[in-house]
Amino acid sequence: MSESNRSTRTRQLLDECGALITDGHFVYASGEHGPGWIAKDIINTNPSRPRELGAMLAEAVRDAGIEADVVCGPAIGGVICAQYTALAMGTECVFAERHHESGNEIFVLKRRYDEAVIDRRVLVVDDVINTGHSTGLVLDAVRAAGGEVVGVATWINRGNVGARELGVERFVFLDEVHLPSTPAVDCELCARSVVVNTDYAHGAEYMASKK
Repeated sequence: MSESNRSTRTRQLLDECGALITDGHFVYASGEHGPGWIAKDIINTNPSRPRELGAMLAEAVRDAGIEADVVCGPAIGGVICAQYTALAMGTECVFAERHHESGNEIFVLKRRYDEAVIDRRVLVVDDVINTGHSTGLVLDAVRAAGGEVVGVATWINRGNVGARELGVERFVFLDEVHLPSTPAVDCELCARSVVVNTDYAHGAEYMASKK
């Protein structure tokens, strides 16, 4: 399948299951607001969707000339994506978990997964990459454990980052979705009293802070 066909099919899958929302009011991790969100958990309710996306991502990784021994995804959401991608690639798969250390959020490889990446080529995979912050923490965890990062791959790049921002040589994605955002103080949705979505993103925390 060509790159353009993979992109078209990915967007079709998002539309079919209603995962791409463009007419809401969301609060992002950055604190900014915007009308769009990718409800990636909806994708995973039917295993055939992440299986197909994983197969396409594995194909894109091969087309990019990336060779890996292990795929690593961030828990929780990125685990399903990583598993199906690794299955299609014929590699091992591990995941990194959030951990708080001295007040800072990091990712770590537990369950002896650190041993699985030592001196091995590791592809970091996630379902959706927004700012790249969480992905960067996973990259740090892999490198701290002695793994060689060979690239990053994702189903959806929200258009905010590239390989340079992630600090890798190769960054592969199936589709790119640009979702505009603005600082909360300039939010037109707030000005029009559009209700904040508290089911997705960080709307619930935002509304709680307003009480």
